[in-house]
Amino acid sequence: MEDVVRLIVGYLHVTAGLLWIGGGFYTILVQSPALAAVPPQARGPVLAQVAPRQLFYLLRLGELTIVTGVLRILVSGRGRELEDLSSRWALAILVGALLAVVLLVIGHAVLKPAVTRLLTLGPKAAQGDGSAATEAGAIVKRLTTIGYVQLALGFTIVFGMVLARLS
Repeated sequence: MEDVVRLIVGYLHVTAGLLWIGGGFYTILVQSPALAAVPPQARGPVLAQVAPRQLFYLLRLGELTIVTGVLRILVSGRGRELEDLSSRWALAILVGALLAVVLLVIGHAVLKPAVTRLLTLGPKAAQGDGSAATEAGAIVKRLTTIGYVQLALGFTIVFGMVLARLS
């Protein structure tokens, strides 16, 4: 029975993590450039539909990844190794977990408010409000920069988890 629990928890953790990190890669490398190429009049309505759903999806996946990661440590039988960082596995798990928490905090504390503000400014900018358009442009630039930081964190997390798996 323990093997079945480990298998299910591991499957949920890896699947959620791949969807979370992969969703970030898709957003910054595919979706954002495609939206930027769309005329502003059409971009606003599309963004208003996509952004809240995508943000909800990615944040829930991040939360699920972290919760199942903690469960995975508990059912692995290797949790004691984290007490003294006596193995490469423990170091990789600890670094990966800390970076995952940082990534999730960025999502909640930075991305969510920025996207919400962007969605508020969009209709104003579309009606010709110059200050709203300027602020929206600055938010998009900041979101793009944060997106690339998240990609680097995501890549590092995945590398750490592969290292842990091979340890």
